[in-house]
Amino acid sequence: MNKNLKSPIVTVLMPVYNAGKYLNDAIASILNQSYENFEFLIINDGSTDESVKIIKSFDDKRIRLIENETNKGLIASLNIGLRESKGEFIVRMDQDDISLNHRIEAQINFLLENPQYGLIGSWFEDFGENIPSKIVKYSTIDSEIRIRHLYQTHISHPTAVIKKEIIEKYNLQFDPNQVNGEDYDFWVRLSQYCKISNFPEMLVRKRDHPRNITNQYSQSMSETCTRVKQNQFRKMGIELSQTQTDIYTRFADPEWHFNEVEFNILEELLNNIIIANDKSAFVPIDEFRAYISEKWFHLCYQNKNIKNQGFKRFHEAPFSKYFNLNTVSKLKFRVKSAFTK
Repeated sequence: MNKNLKSPIVTVLMPVYNAGKYLNDAIASILNQSYENFEFLIINDGSTDESVKIIKSFDDKRIRLIENETNKGLIASLNIGLRESKGEFIVRMDQDDISLNHRIEAQINFLLENPQYGLIGSWFEDFGENIPSKIVKYSTIDSEIRIRHLYQTHISHPTAVIKKEIIEKYNLQFDPNQVNGEDYDFWVRLSQYCKISNFPEMLVRKRDHPRNITNQYSQSMSETCTRVKQNQFRKMGIELSQTQTDIYTRFADPEWHFNEVEFNILEELLNNIIIANDKSAFVPIDEFRAYISEKWFHLCYQNKNIKNQGFKRFHEAPFSKYFNLNTVSKLKFRVKSAFTK
């Protein structure tokens, strides 16, 4: 394609801070994309290493470098990028990751062909030195992603492509109060105005190393994610305490080891959450009922702490009716419960 710098359809947005070690590979992976009609907006956030030198070593007119006078932080740099972007779509890129050469083409074509969608991520490879590589396959279905956002982000930030029209129409930006979880919060708010998905192919290699945010700021990230979860439940119509939020997250993640007290708290909590969502339809009602009831079945089936009470506890829950347990599975469950000690 021709490089149309007057009106690029895509802005690739990459904040940079002291990224020297991996920066060359990240930049090259964007410049070698099969889709060429983009500007590459790089925000240098006060780097003190060789980052700027590396950026300027690339002779490509699509690169547009903005330099912050001081280190403003990731969220401020992202918001500068949103304001300065000229493209109809914003492709996020991290300074230490690698985009496969057809990444932009695949995701932009999806958004052009499916205008009801305003955000798309993709599957990705988690890799790094001395760790086993693995492909992470997030759901591609809008309703499933919304439901899973109640306990964790389901769009990986460096795989995201955003329709700028929605950002401008609803005056959206990354929230400075949601440090180390700003993407999770942003996806949840943006998804109020459009459908969201993940492209069903590995398009980004996401590098895991000691200096990335997930490893450096795990406690801060956990606190932010808790707030994002509680904000969602609040919009659903129910207030959750820290303890209730943690129990729901363990249930959804999933974890099958609940003691008797936690089990009782969880059953009441799940019933109240379903009732609240039935009224507000914050997430799709039928899909959410089915999701909760199926996970409740697996919890009752797997949990050894309730011993031979699994079958009984499953059916006592008022929301168990939303899970269609066939005759064979019902018989197996009865037998398992009867012989569990």
